[in-house]
Amino acid sequence: MKGIGTFSPDGKHKWMVFLLVVLVQLGVLSYIGWRWHNISVDGIPYQWRCLPRLEESSFGTDYVRVVFPEDTTAWMDESAPEEGEKIYVHISHDASGLMKVEGASAEKPGIGGDYMDAVVVSFQDGVVQFKVAFDRYRIAPELADGIYNISEKDNVVASVRMKKGQGVIEGVFVNGIPLEECGNGAAMAEARAKKEDEQKQKTASVFNKPSIVESGMVPPTEE
Repeated sequence: MKGIGTFSPDGKHKWMVFLLVVLVQLGVLSYIGWRWHNISVDGIPYQWRCLPRLEESSFGTDYVRVVFPEDTTAWMDESAPEEGEKIYVHISHDASGLMKVEGASAEKPGIGGDYMDAVVVSFQDGVVQFKVAFDRYRIAPELADGIYNISEKDNVVASVRMKKGQGVIEGVFVNGIPLEECGNGAAMAEARAKKEDEQKQKTASVFNKPSIVESGMVPPTEE
């Protein structure tokens, strides 16, 4: 005999639990969608070097795991952080427009300073290794094969928006080409050739600079 107040998985209780789970899932998805839109509209844009890795979730959804090699920085506080602790990574733009990691601390930077929410992975000799939460980039399965065309010489960056420590990845670009278009070998070859030409032009401009004193301007040697 069931006592008063006991939970029954049968009948209407089963459907109530099912509806509750559905409502919670819809609420979570709605919040994620709103948060992504909010940050992508109002967030500060950054470009951060990355290494995309194709993975598959437990639900079979394809996505790109975005690995950020610049995941270590100087610890700015006196007391050492603990593994798994939430910290704040101070960031800015460098001269080329890429994201520059300035350091990390247990407190947010002052007014005017931008930052990322992160979690401590390890800490040693004043250097903290951290992990950010925005490390996934959704991509259509039929467009994901371009990731296999990326070489170690390619310039790969993630277009990131940051707002109040939270971030979203708007796109991943390889030599300026969206990852979704990298499956086209011709486009990749063209981008690499353009990059090599630009490098050659920079090198040539250095060697072809005119001397400060032209040969015709040198006065004759006095006899």
